[in-house]
Amino acid sequence: MATETKITDLTIVVPVETDILPVVSDPAGTPITKKTTIKSILEQRINYSLVATDFALTAGTGAQAAFPTTGDVFTLTANTTYEVEGIYYISKSGTTCTTSLLFPLTTAVATFIGLNVTAFNAAANTTTATLAGTWINQLTATVINATASGEVAIKFKGLLRITTGGTVTPQIQFSAAPTTPLMKVGSYIKFTPIGTTQNVQGAFA
Repeated sequence: MATETKITDLTIVVPVETDILPVVSDPAGTPITKKTTIKSILEQRINYSLVATDFALTAGTGAQAAFPTTGDVFTLTANTTYEVEGIYYISKSGTTCTTSLLFPLTTAVATFIGLNVTAFNAAANTTTATLAGTWINQLTATVINATASGEVAIKFKGLLRITTGGTVTPQIQFSAAPTTPLMKVGSYIKFTPIGTTQNVQGAFA
């Protein structure tokens, strides 16, 4: 007969993403022990899009996706609160314009969004004393910065409360058509689930 080993007797290791863990699938129905990796568990907790190379935006005034088609649509789970965080750095020239943020949903229903947003108009590695800011509590277009012809950096963080699952496509919108607008490398957005209606402290009705 095999000797049983207590969990407390096992060797402690520093886990890596490729390590395998046992998982009991469908414990309330027909439980089956399967396996998964630490990497797959971590990836279930975050929706992340990063601009790896400069992304050409449309030189127009219509709402447009802030990220390439390979990472512009995010799946949102029902009855889940998401922490939303992102930084956009947009280069452009020509006509002066403002930049707006939008978060249109498909099928999904949100009962709350609250984002603390700051922005400034300045070229990279150039200091500016002028900072714009606002609190966004709507999914539709909200102007973020003062009108400018050059670069704009936008930083935002807050919460999005979803009751019906679906998708969101983060978008931007210019008030006038700029010349050669680019979402610069390093710009990103992420949606991190931080709880459901069962384990989030406080009410998000």
